[in-house]
Amino acid sequence: MFTPLREVNGNLTGYFEGVRLVPAWQRKQILVDSLTVALMVGLASLLCGGVLYPVVIRLSSENQRKAQEVLESHISMMEALGRAIAKRDSNTGAHNYRVAWISAMLAETLGIKGDGMQALIAGSFLHDAGKIGIPDAILLKPEKLTEDEMDLMHTHVTMGEEIITGGGWLDGAREVVACHHEKWDGSGYPRGLVGEAIPLVARIFAIVDVFDALCSKRPYKEPLPLNEVMDILQQGSGVHFDPKLLKVFSSIASKVYETTIHASEAEVRALMKKMVRRHFGN
Repeated sequence: MFTPLREVNGNLTGYFEGVRLVPAWQRKQILVDSLTVALMVGLASLLCGGVLYPVVIRLSSENQRKAQEVLESHISMMEALGRAIAKRDSNTGAHNYRVAWISAMLAETLGIKGDGMQALIAGSFLHDAGKIGIPDAILLKPEKLTEDEMDLMHTHVTMGEEIITGGGWLDGAREVVACHHEKWDGSGYPRGLVGEAIPLVARIFAIVDVFDALCSKRPYKEPLPLNEVMDILQQGSGVHFDPKLLKVFSSIASKVYETTIHASEAEVRALMKKMVRRHFGN
């Protein structure tokens, strides 16, 4: 402690220094008291942690469960809407499950993950949402459509986009729904997009959609063998399809063909469920 020493007139002349030596017994007491307080704080923290840990774990598990329930409800809603759409022009919803699974397989091969994969799966499942607004006389007509009927059929793309836009989690599907009939050379509809201006997920789906259509039995055609299907797809390389994506798809075409060609709706649904858990899970 320093105390200033001043003259009567206030001038500083020096300082008085006082030093207090802390004895050993007092230093030891200070150390003991400090350790005691630290130990009490540590024990209190452990006690609080022990009490709160089960509560935090329970709340975390409950939050995960609720999140999973919301996800499951979203996926169920997507499936229900997709099946309703498929019932308009086919007997089962197997087409939607197949194209969604095959699209995801191609996307995995390309290394696509996260939001991009989820958007592709949802979009693939709901790609024909707009067909709900197409009259049965046109949608189910077994003969070739007239030019006017074809123009009306083409409106299913914009109607589908309108149906899912603003649907919250369904918004991710918009690119596939809006652009799955665009073609690489710009001759597609409704926007006439060219090349990479077409969203990647829509370019992926365009290949898969045509592949599945050619491999499947329809009211107006029998299923084609794989070699003929791939020949037709190759003819569309650089015209209808992205050449690079088609080359990658060709490397897995045999695998997806063998997996899906004879699979029932229940079987392809199970395949799709596994894919959804892989890419929509926690």
